[in-house]
Order: sequence, then C-alpha cells, then structure tokens
Amino acid sequence: MQTKQVKNEWPYYGRRVVQYLSFSIFLYLLLFLDPLTEKDLSANIFLRMSPLSAVGVMMALKSFVLKYWPALFVLLLTILFGRFFCAWICPMGTTIDITDRLFAGLRKKSQGKIYDGRRFKYYLLAFLLISLLFTPQWVGWFDPISIATNAYAISIHPYGIHLIDGLFSYLNAIPLIGDLFVFIHKGFQSTLFAYHAPFFRGHGILLSAGVLLISFGIVYRRYWCRNICPMGAMLALFSDWSFFKRNVSSSCTSCGLCVERCGMGAISNDGHGTKEGECVLCMTCQKVCPENSITFGMRQPTEQKYAVDLSKRAFLVSGITSAAMAPLIKLNYTKSINKGHASLIRPPGAVDEGEFLARCIRCGECVKVCKTNGLHPVVLEAGVESLWTPKLIPRLGYCDYGCVLCTRVCPSGAIRRLDLEEKREIALGKARIDHSRCIPWVGYARLPELEKRWQDLNCGVCEEVCPVPTKAIHFNTYVDAQQREIRRPFVREDVCIGCGFCEKVCPVLGTAAIVVEGIQPQKKIRSLKDFSNKSNSFLPETIGEWRRVFGPNTYEGKEKLYEYINGGAEPYVSYSFVRVVSAEYQKGTDKKILIDIWEFGCPEDAFGVFSKDRAGTDIKLSNGSALFHNCLYLWNGANFIRIEPREGDVLPEEVTFVGKSIIDAMPYTKVSLPAVMEYLPEQYLIQGSPKFFHKKIILDNIYISDNFIEENVFHLSEKTDAVIAEYRLEADTEPLKLMLIRYPDNNIARVAFDDVIRLWRSWSEKEFTEGTILTFRDKARRYTSCLLQANILFMTFLALNKNDGVLLLNLARENSQEVQ
Repeated sequence: MQTKQVKNEWPYYGRRVVQYLSFSIFLYLLLFLDPLTEKDLSANIFLRMSPLSAVGVMMALKSFVLKYWPALFVLLLTILFGRFFCAWICPMGTTIDITDRLFAGLRKKSQGKIYDGRRFKYYLLAFLLISLLFTPQWVGWFDPISIATNAYAISIHPYGIHLIDGLFSYLNAIPLIGDLFVFIHKGFQSTLFAYHAPFFRGHGILLSAGVLLISFGIVYRRYWCRNICPMGAMLALFSDWSFFKRNVSSSCTSCGLCVERCGMGAISNDGHGTKEGECVLCMTCQKVCPENSITFGMRQPTEQKYAVDLSKRAFLVSGITSAAMAPLIKLNYTKSINKGHASLIRPPGAVDEGEFLARCIRCGECVKVCKTNGLHPVVLEAGVESLWTPKLIPRLGYCDYGCVLCTRVCPSGAIRRLDLEEKREIALGKARIDHSRCIPWVGYARLPELEKRWQDLNCGVCEEVCPVPTKAIHFNTYVDAQQREIRRPFVREDVCIGCGFCEKVCPVLGTAAIVVEGIQPQKKIRSLKDFSNKSNSFLPETIGEWRRVFGPNTYEGKEKLYEYINGGAEPYVSYSFVRVVSAEYQKGTDKKILIDIWEFGCPEDAFGVFSKDRAGTDIKLSNGSALFHNCLYLWNGANFIRIEPREGDVLPEEVTFVGKSIIDAMPYTKVSLPAVMEYLPEQYLIQGSPKFFHKKIILDNIYISDNFIEENVFHLSEKTDAVIAEYRLEADTEPLKLMLIRYPDNNIARVAFDDVIRLWRSWSEKEFTEGTILTFRDKARRYTSCLLQANILFMTFLALNKNDGVLLLNLARENSQEVQ
C-alpha cells in the first residue's frame, strides 16, 4: 500500500503571514505617521529599505548615504536568499497580489495579449541609472515603495476619509440612532487617524496611474513585477548569486499545476525550469505540488536554469535614449523667465535645489505629514525634473511655526533634520505685498475720495497671524486731521520666514494681496536668541530708582516653564506660549518686586493670559492694563507683563512707574481683541470680567455649575476660540455668566452642542424650549441656557431667572449676526 505524502505547506503559509504582517505594518506607519513622527520613531523605514532609491540617491550625489543602511541589508539578504523582498515585504507587490485575486474571474475570460518578455524592466533600470550621469534622479518616479506610499497617502487614504465622513454626515442626522453613528464615526476617526479630510494636488493623476498599473492584472498576474519594476530587475540581478533556489526532483510528473499557479510566470512549461531572477520565493509551487517534488535549497541543477534573453543593442538604446532625454528634462520655461530661479517654496530644511532634486525620491511622506495640508506635489510648473517634489502652497496651508514633522520623515536627506528653534530661524521665502490688491493700500491710493466719504479700510490680518516674535509685518500709519488712520502693512524681510500664514488668511478673494515667494537656498534669519536678548533689554540694570538684583532668566518652551512654575504651567501652555523672561528689582533696602515678561505666539493669546490673570482697575496703559493694590498686569501686543511685590511696602505708584517704563521701551503695536470678543453684548456686561481661552483647563477653573465637568464635552482645543464673561441685569443681584465658543466648522459645533445637551439633561430637573434656545433648571433652581448658531455655541450659566439667560443669548445672537 502506497503511503500518501504529506505536503510541505508551512513555508507558503509562513510567507503569507510575513507578507500580510509587513503590509499591515506599512499601513500602520502610514496612517499614524504624524503621532509616530512626533515621538521621533522611524516611521519611514519601508522607504529606506528600497535598494533602487538608495542606489539612485547615492549615484546622484556621488557619495554614501548612511540613512539607507536598511536597503543595503535587503541587498545582502537578496544575495543570500534570492528575490524574496517582492513577495514577502514589498507593499506594492502585496497590493498587486490582492487586486490580482479580485481580477481572477476577468483574467480567465480575457483573450488579450500584451508584452510579457521580462526584459523591459532591465532596460528601464539601465535607463534610470545612466540618466543619473546627466540629470538629477528620476528613480523615485519608478520606485515601487515610493509609488505605494504616494498611492495610499495621497489618494486612497484621503478618498476613504471623504467617503466615511460623507456617509456618517448622513447617518448622524438620523433621529434616535444618530448618536450611535456619532460614536461609531469617532471610532473610525481614531482608528484611521482621520480627524480631518486632507486634499492633495494631483491626487487624480496618481490614482489614474495606480489604477493603470493594477489593471494589467486582468491579463497577467503581477504584471508590474514581471515586466516594469526596475527595483525588481535590480533584485533579480543580485539574486543570481543566491544560495537559496528552486529545485525540482525527478518525481515531477509535469502536471502543470505549478506553472498555472506561479504569479510571476517564472516556471517553464514542463515545470522543471526556473527563469533566472524571476522567482520571488512565494512558495506557491511547493504548496500545490501533488508529488512534493519542489524544494528550495543551495543547489539547483544547471539544466533547470533558464536565463532571460537580454539584448546588448537594447541596453545601448537605453543609454542613448537616457542621454538624449536629459536636456529635455532640464528645460524649464518658468525658471528661464525668472533668470534661473523657480519660485518654489520648499519645506523647511530643504537642501540646496540641485542637491534637493538629486536626493528627493518623490515619496510624498513630507506631504502626508504636513499638519496644515500646505505641502503638495509639484506638477509641471517647475519643469519635468521637479515633477512630484514637494512645495508649500500657502493659499492652501501655511508652514506651522511650531512643527518640524516634515524634517523628520524624509528618508533620503533631501529635507535636513531640524530642531524647533533651528527651524524657526530658517526662511523658506519672503512675503511680498501687492499694493494694487491690499485693502489698506488701495484705500490709501483713493485718499482724496476717501477723505470726503470716510470708510474704515484697515485690515491687518496678516500682521495679527504672523508668528515671528518681533512680527515680520509692520504698519506705515497715515493719520488725517480728524485722527482717522489707515495702517498700510509692509514686510520686514530681515525677519520674515516665509511661512505663508499671512497669505493663507488674507481676506482678498482669489490671489492673495500678500504672497510668499520661495528662496533657494533657504536662508537663516536673525537668531531667536536675539529676540530673547531683546526681551532682556526691556529689563535693564536700572529702572529709575529700582536696581536689578536677580536675572533676567529666560524660560523657553513648556519644559522650561515647568521648571519655573511647576504645578501651575498648564494654563499658560494652553495658549501659544513661547517664553517668559523674569527678573527681580530692589529699591532701597526693603522693597523688592518681581517682573515677568511673557511672550506668546500671537497678541490674542497674550490677551487671553491677561484676561485670565488680571484684577483691579484699568489705568489706561498699552493695549490693556489692570492695577490691583500694588500688583500690575499689562497686555502689549504678543506680550503679557506682570509686576508683583516681593518684599516691603511697595506703593501702587511705584509699580505703575515701572510698568510704564517697560511699555515705553517696547514697540507699540495697535492690536484688536480676539474676534469672538466682538460677539459679547455690551449691555449689562461687568467690565474686566471677560476671559478669552482655547482649552478646557481654563474653563475648569471657572465656576459654571455645581457639578464637575470631567469630560471635554465642549470639545475645546487649540482650534477653538472661547470667551466667558459676567453680566448683571439688575443692581444688587448675583451675576450670571455668558460663554461663547467658536468652532473651526459647523460639524464640530453640532457634535459639541449635542454632547452638552446630553450632559445637562442628565443633571437638570426641568427642561424648557423657546425657539432654538434650550434651557435647563437644576436642583438649586438656577438656569442654564444653550443656543447653537452655525459654528458658534452660546451658553448662559447660573441665571436666577429663566428669562435673563434667554435675553442674554438673544442679545449675543443679534450681536454676532451684526458682526458677521
């Protein structure tokens, strides 16, 4: 009786496990690229495993690039084990395997025949490598890992997010079960790290190219890997030295199962032979062989080797074509008319343009990780040689002053790694104001007409958002006889970093009135230490009779702030904290004061801290002031100044003198209150009570309910602007509070409103409805009223009379409509 042989299937299933585990890791690293990069983890490891990109970059630079050590390790393993990478690790290969299975039915019916000679990928590899002698590299356009990264990051992931958001925007509105879908939607957002749907330029081109590549699977399996992939050709050449090859024993019956199932078409018709360099060690033939005739080992009979027939003439044509195309690739109309300069705003840390084009592998990692969605692929505006390299488009998104993620993900070193302080000193470009479009400049040009019929044409949005501590945008102010002024902005090029925030927010429709033009090479502006020294200059050795006895000490960044005020730093960090400079002064032998000069990313946040800490009466100093006994609080532009007594009987007049001296030494900038403050009704407002903030930690320290609000039901974040103020509708009555929160969009506002309503319903004894206003009465018979208007949430708290809260909400709503 013949014993039935047990099939050796574990290598096949082991390969499948490794393949899908690698693919899962690839997707995970791509989906969570932002948080992983913030933790400084090597999320770009797959791109650094590409031998094709590694060789391309090193040949283009004519130097060794240490970052590509994983690629060299892959080549070493290829020499030992063969062309395993394509079937075990490559995300492009896995994607094609998946789509090929979907096309199985169509492939059986297909009668089409296209080229399947295996030679083209070798000629393409030769073309690409020879081209590196004449031009920067084109290798990134054909690298399978770069293609897969681009396809998933720039097309598939954003499309998926848009589809999910669109579906749930419908499902969330379904009565009764809508809340369940809101919960499910949040789960999807967390799982896919998709809190907003990004948009990338050229996504349709990339998707079309991806669809074309996988559609070849209708005719042949793994067509890209067989015939086009230049990295596959490189691995095939190295696999010729492999010690691990396919071997067929004499028990083979030439049944043809292995030939039929081989995705690479690497097996000869009789099942014995293997085309050199074409086997990717998928182990499928070993699994399906009914006779267990196939093994993989160190020896392969000579008669079982089949060489791919390569033509010397074709290689020669590849070289000539590559050399002939080099000048065509370099032709750049835009660069020519700009006298050799293409006004591209490269990411911060980009090396000089020539080296950048040689290093950049067009992988899209920096584009994917950009927080503001400002980085996009170049199409043809800078010539073919710059195709698919990254550039900043400020009208779509600016370069975040506090972000260095793109400098950490670049696998090839085209973008240098920068720490935050170094990045803040790099100028990507320079802003330029178009006087024919800028609102104040246009108004100034019409001055004779304007003086007859005055209109307020002041804007200043660009200056407000400029993140540079000393502001790169200042004003030339014209004042007429009636003290009416026109503030015309101008750019200080010595400190402008070209971040594009001003261009992003410019209210002029179409092309902005202020545009950023890229500069190459990127230049270093004045060091931020100079700015810190400038803060120190506001704290001189002496201020009148006061003598500095300690400091000034600078605490920059939140870690240093924790050292300064451990346990109380979080509220200040919730604003755009930059630094605080502290010094102690003494007068005589018994009087000491402490002076803190706080600097924030924008005047609005400096006002927020001022509104949080202030107490006392306004003494009309700078942008805002409050004197409480002998403590003085000042707001000046992006600075908050606090002067407090330390020893002795310090008089109010003395701290006022010190405060005025510091303010006189500072540049004065006329600023506006945060926009959300304009929605507050003036009627019944208790002066000095409004507090402006962004995050929940500030609200936690304000009494609005007897119940502690543990969760962030208001959905407060750095993207929300909120203000809370006290109102007294009648004399000698307890004040009630009015809070306004402006959200980035209507959807977030609706989710927050629903969560707030759900929480207050769980606390209240009774609920009232008056139009669109909901009112809740608690056990202490105090009333909380809520109103949602577009992206603004209005709420009143602690009202002793239901009508008082409703009246205040209606006033606030009317005020917001007038402002908008």
